[in-house]
Amino acid sequence: MKKTNLLFAAVLTVFAQAAFAQDNNDTNIASHQLDVNVPEVALLDIFDANTGFEAGAIMMDMTNVTLAGVNGEAGLYAFQDISYGNLFLNYTSVTGILGSGFDVTRQIDVMFEPGSTFPSNLDLRITPEVPLIIANGGTADSAGSITPGGVALGATTAIGTNALLVNSIESVYTGDQNYGVKLTYTLEQNGNFAGYKAGVYNATIRYTLSDI
Repeated sequence: MKKTNLLFAAVLTVFAQAAFAQDNNDTNIASHQLDVNVPEVALLDIFDANTGFEAGAIMMDMTNVTLAGVNGEAGLYAFQDISYGNLFLNYTSVTGILGSGFDVTRQIDVMFEPGSTFPSNLDLRITPEVPLIIANGGTADSAGSITPGGVALGATTAIGTNALLVNSIESVYTGDQNYGVKLTYTLEQNGNFAGYKAGVYNATIRYTLSDI
């Protein structure tokens, strides 16, 4: 009896090992699920190529930019000389798909933040250039389209109000530093000279990359 029991136990052990090794559904093909998570991304910064760092405080001084000649001493400002360039709007966007099946796109808006001050009857013109992107960072279409002629903040677009600078942005990595949308800031008269008041004005320019 003892030998029979031992033999029966040994047979059960062999069958159990075989059951764990394979099942009745095994074939010459095996598969399993693999999940990959690609999160949405929306990042931007402003690089100042004049300093080699992210943009900081910029002074636009109207002290010595009057036109020479007749009435020059009266403060006839040479606004074309009041500018600041070599700023680069770098951005990264990874977009998703809406439930309707359409791709999400993004836009970049710019404004003077609430609480800013800016001279009356003047505009800050922000002029963008077509995006320059690194190799394999995206396409001309995915980088978006700039607003022709740029935007004007101040008399044209009031403090606290967004103006559209770049639209139709899809998935793109422009690259850092001297890539992305090159920007130039210029002052423009927009109204009567009588509205000018001397002083130092402080405005904060805010750029926002958001879903449309």
